[in-house]
Amino acid sequence: MTARLRPVSPPGGSHQLQQGAVMPRPERSLYPDLDPLHAFAQRLRDLRKAAGSPKYDAMARHTGRSSTALSEAAGGDRLPTWETVVAYVSYCRQDPNAYRMDWERVRDLRDGTLTPSQPADLSRVSNLPRRPASVFLGRRESLDTLQRLLEPGGQRVGVAVYGLGGVGKTELALQFVEGNRSRYAPVWWVTADTEENLTKGLAEFTRAVQPDWPASGSAGDAAAWALRWFTSHDDWLLVLDNVTEPGTVAATLAAVVRGRVIVTSRRELDWDALGLAPLRLDVLSRENSVTMLLKRSRRHGERAEVEQLAAELADLPLALTHAGAYLVERRHVTAAEYQRRLAAQPVAVLGVRALAHPADAPVTRTWLVTIEAMRADNPLSVALLDVMAYLAPDAVPVDVLRSAGADAIAVDDALAVAASYSLVTRRGSEVSVHRLVQTVIRAHHPASDHCAAAVELMLAALPPGDPETSVAFWPRWGQLVPHVETLAGLLSTLPNPRDDLVVRVAELFGPCAVYQRGQGRYSSALALLRQAADALVRILGPDHPDTVTAKYRLAGGLWSAGRYAEAMQMGVATWHARCRLLGPDHPDTLANASHVAVGYRETGRHDEALTLTASTLAAREKILGVTHPETLQSRNNLAGCYRALGKHDDALTVYESTLDDRRQVLGPNHPDTLQSQHNLAGGYLAVGRSEDAVNCYEATLASRTSVLGAEHPDTLHTKHLLAAAYQITGRTTDADALYEMTLRSRRRLLGPTHPDTRKTEAALAQARGTAADDPTSAGGKDHVHEAGHRREPL
Repeated sequence: MTARLRPVSPPGGSHQLQQGAVMPRPERSLYPDLDPLHAFAQRLRDLRKAAGSPKYDAMARHTGRSSTALSEAAGGDRLPTWETVVAYVSYCRQDPNAYRMDWERVRDLRDGTLTPSQPADLSRVSNLPRRPASVFLGRRESLDTLQRLLEPGGQRVGVAVYGLGGVGKTELALQFVEGNRSRYAPVWWVTADTEENLTKGLAEFTRAVQPDWPASGSAGDAAAWALRWFTSHDDWLLVLDNVTEPGTVAATLAAVVRGRVIVTSRRELDWDALGLAPLRLDVLSRENSVTMLLKRSRRHGERAEVEQLAAELADLPLALTHAGAYLVERRHVTAAEYQRRLAAQPVAVLGVRALAHPADAPVTRTWLVTIEAMRADNPLSVALLDVMAYLAPDAVPVDVLRSAGADAIAVDDALAVAASYSLVTRRGSEVSVHRLVQTVIRAHHPASDHCAAAVELMLAALPPGDPETSVAFWPRWGQLVPHVETLAGLLSTLPNPRDDLVVRVAELFGPCAVYQRGQGRYSSALALLRQAADALVRILGPDHPDTVTAKYRLAGGLWSAGRYAEAMQMGVATWHARCRLLGPDHPDTLANASHVAVGYRETGRHDEALTLTASTLAAREKILGVTHPETLQSRNNLAGCYRALGKHDDALTVYESTLDDRRQVLGPNHPDTLQSQHNLAGGYLAVGRSEDAVNCYEATLASRTSVLGAEHPDTLHTKHLLAAAYQITGRTTDADALYEMTLRSRRRLLGPTHPDTRKTEAALAQARGTAADDPTSAGGKDHVHEAGHRREPL
């Protein structure tokens, strides 16, 4: 089996170059036996080699396709368009039709429409995190209720098991699965405490059910395929464990209606609104907790002491389980001695100020001695754990820890020591720490110094450039976002955090929220933006430039979330503040003014929008230059004003020139360039050039899908307007299908009430001839620009 893992390297890669020769850029190694996309790319490479290995620049000159598109066709990262394949193969003097079947197969595998050649046995698809506990008491009634609520029928898609942390919600779900394996296939378990973990878990399901899913596919696309699979199959069970915010799973619950779902959560919320039957789980009765601890510890001769210990542990199943394990592993320690040790260690359940995991505190008594022993062995290992206690428990990039200035080898040695004590797990370039260990460490920090160190590490790790448009750094942002979100949650639990720490955290929240907004995670972005703005108002005052910047970003987050009136009010206020503090021609003031002008346009104040956009453009041309990216953004916005005012010929002229300049300045695949291309299609449509509009929208959709991803908000925006163009040109079937696809994606990404979702819903209803209310939108009409998404580099 290991022989299949051999990559295919470029021919001649091991030969030395002659002196003075220019070393060509090596091509990526491929795994054609494992990945259909790689197999297709290898066919193209072999064809080019047989044709004499022509340079891609030469191929581009003769085919009309870009050299980038041709080289990426054989790169194995993404599936090329069919037009690119035709150009590639034709240049090499072969028949493209010989490649059509393989290309379509890879395409269908990636969009989930093709059944895998070796479909997984669904009865074997399961990923339970562990076996159920052998000692399980006092939950018969809860199990019966859970089984009754999961019976098919009714309006609910599943059950939300909620209650105090450590009360046994996860264990109840494990016991239910174990007793009902014959009823469900497959059974899939997903940790759903963050959007990123939810996406990761759904992506893993796709790769388990669909063995041929390309390894190079993004987690977002794989997760979307999983939801499509759930929508079209019956008799499965999905467990969403440790849900902390209902918004994280709302889109998933909206998509999964044919199987059953169990959600576990510490939150007592309106689960009925999400289609879930609520099931509260309380602590055990004293009788059951004593019996459980006796069975786990095997201390039947110490019943009186065990009863006292159960009372101190407040009948909490997790605490009882860990206390039992401690006594089993230390036979010389009596139950009374264990209770004395607990009293001697100044960490108690109620003393741990960690809202996310308050019930884990009893376990800290079992680990304090281990942590001290590790400190004596390698002090750096504890110092690293001190920092990791304030990050997400999973997938901490090791290079982030190294950025503290410690020697890389020393960091690796320290992590190895921590792993030897079973306090962390190292997997390649990432390290994970158990969340209970984090609770132990945070509980012993008298001040916020270690949290401050974690913040500085994260700030040092932030990628450069605009988080919304620097596509190359999106994978890095994906690594960092869960840790920033964890810091945000923990900050409010710190006792009297220093003001300078809060200010530094706000610096971290801003760019992270901008990235989240660009990805369509509007609720998460808005929470971070508001937390940062509120903190800076309190500490620096409302007129400090950093506070104004935070409120400006918050205005953008409000707009993206569809809260247009609030966004405009705050955007205008920050514009006036910047005029006063920085001057009217400062780049930040002009960026703010351009933002406000777009808001004027999208809310129907067209004359004001034109005046402000024109003045902003003139100032940017004078200060920044005519080809500066922000100047080009103002030109794009000016064309939008012309179009809103019905000056379609003028709009088209500006759209075309702006697109040409953006291609020259930013490149053909920059998100801003694709924004201009998208808007140019709308300009064509406005002057009656419908076929040109369709072609331009289709090209933009292909590029945005390739560059941004199929589920990116801008990609969905192009899909929506392409569907409208199809409808105008009489392609009603294509329009209907594309509207429906876009609606499903927007419901998953943005939620059912977002204005963009309602817009697509109304357009689909209109296309089908059914009645529908007008969607809530900024201007009461369809967005023809980027009103709901990126407009300015914040």
